[in-house]
Amino acid sequence: MSWRADKWPDPRASRVVGVRWLVWAVLGVSLVFNLLGCAKEQTINPKALYVPVLGDAGWLKADGAFLEGAELAVEEFNNENVSQGYTLKTEVIDDLASYDKGVEMAARLSGDPTVTAVINLQDFDVSKTTAGMLSERGKLVFFPYGVFDSLMTQGNNKLFCGVPSFADLGTSMANYAVQKGYKRIAIYHNGIASQEDLATAFELALSHSGAKVVDYVPAISSLSDFETTFSRWNALGVDCVVIAQYGSERAYELLSMIREKDKKLAIIGEPIFSSANLLRENKDLAENLVIPSTLIIRESEKLKLFNEHYRQKFKKEADIWAVKGYDTMRLIADTCVKTGSSDPEILAKMLHEPKGYEGVGGAIAFSEGGALKVDVKDLPMLIAREGIFERVKN
Repeated sequence: MSWRADKWPDPRASRVVGVRWLVWAVLGVSLVFNLLGCAKEQTINPKALYVPVLGDAGWLKADGAFLEGAELAVEEFNNENVSQGYTLKTEVIDDLASYDKGVEMAARLSGDPTVTAVINLQDFDVSKTTAGMLSERGKLVFFPYGVFDSLMTQGNNKLFCGVPSFADLGTSMANYAVQKGYKRIAIYHNGIASQEDLATAFELALSHSGAKVVDYVPAISSLSDFETTFSRWNALGVDCVVIAQYGSERAYELLSMIREKDKKLAIIGEPIFSSANLLRENKDLAENLVIPSTLIIRESEKLKLFNEHYRQKFKKEADIWAVKGYDTMRLIADTCVKTGSSDPEILAKMLHEPKGYEGVGGAIAFSEGGALKVDVKDLPMLIAREGIFERVKN
């Protein structure tokens, strides 16, 4: 099984949104339509489950692993539960990597009474808005590739994150740095909330370890700017650099600048570096780069069987995102069967049970706010070798 760990899509949606009135117009029209309700209530079959995947279709289909895992989940669930009258369907709702389109599509789904739950794979800036839109209309929302940590601290019982928080990732990275004996560490982070959460957790985890952060770099705007920064790192005796960068292409640009100066300097990056295509293109550059995995995969008979079925259907090996696609879809559908309901309040209560859900990749359990419960000590660290990430051996 491949240890790809790409938690985040690239920041495809623009951060600077020009025509906000369009968004509010869409929301207004959607609200009016939903209030009218076509003049009568629609009878919903609680055994007809519909779980759309909301995100950039081009990006999702380019890799395909998550969608293939979800497709296999739908097929097997329907085969197993047809005798009980259940049907499960899914489709990709394309937001075209656009903030405005993403909000428009979320508004449509929020008003669709046939939607059981939404799997949200939008850019973080978009999902921060659409999470509230969907959950306020009673939709359960799952974020299998992650979301801003702040959304998981608001007590919203309808939001569920499928990967460790940025704070957990930062702690895992710090534990590795201490284990390796690094003492004087520089952190580059580009000022986005999630990267700040990671950097803060990293420094806190170094307390009483003998290691410390000696330099924070919030931005490198040019090559000359980097030259000044690198000279400062030499003067400070930096023996490890942590890169927390929103966007994989920019992350690899920074890695390239560092490697041109020093091919042996230890670098710990966030999971954005594991974008499969960029990793292959930059395999020499990325050699020995270390990142935390965003998933803890437990070997089991269930996982072995999943791998066999996936291989038979798609003629290739499953990676961890195929597992995540399968488990996310089955988590929702199996919970509906277990409770005998598609009511979001009943499902949310069951999903917050301490025991959690046993997926093919292992146990899945959520905290009160919807964050994934993780023992940071169990998070594997991955190292780049010849264009692929493999698990670091303790």
